[in-house]
Amino acid sequence: MSSATNEPQPFLDRLDNHPFAKKHAELWKFLKFLCAGLIASGPDLGTQMLFLYLFRAWNVTKLPHFFFFDLLARTLPPRDGFSLATVVYSFMISTCVGYTISFILNRKVAFHADSNVALSTFYYVLLVIFTIAATSLIGPTLEGAVGKITFLPTVMVQILSKIISMGIPNLWVYPVNRFIIHRKKKESVSAAVA
Repeated sequence: MSSATNEPQPFLDRLDNHPFAKKHAELWKFLKFLCAGLIASGPDLGTQMLFLYLFRAWNVTKLPHFFFFDLLARTLPPRDGFSLATVVYSFMISTCVGYTISFILNRKVAFHADSNVALSTFYYVLLVIFTIAATSLIGPTLEGAVGKITFLPTVMVQILSKIISMGIPNLWVYPVNRFIIHRKKKESVSAAVA
């Protein structure tokens, strides 16, 4: 009898081998993808708060003229007591932290990817740039459209438009992560051999 069979399985392996996970494999991957995003949100938010206050303490006010910075400057909401440069830089650093954690968790936990890491990273960077640019355009457009609903207070308009603009990217983010960025090559090889 092998000693490997007597060793307890790690928690995530037990969850992956659960009958629900096996019966609903794609739904299970999507749920793990969502959990990875939620886990990455904590460090993302913490990093943003840290750098907002650090950059304000360092009196960071210069923002280079670059189309991406100009796009963020037009779409990021103003924050009392913080310069636009502080908000943009904090947003960009925290977004990089959040997306990096999400990439690692999705690659290792949600999709168990074994494709080329460099190519996956390149595709992921393209996806992140596209998603940030798209949501920077979608958010204000949605806020304007939802704002035309006159019976909603301003706070509800902002909350509702933010929730919708956060949900819309999942229409392309999950499929691109699942089928392009985090492919699993060994699965297709073992299926071809069998």
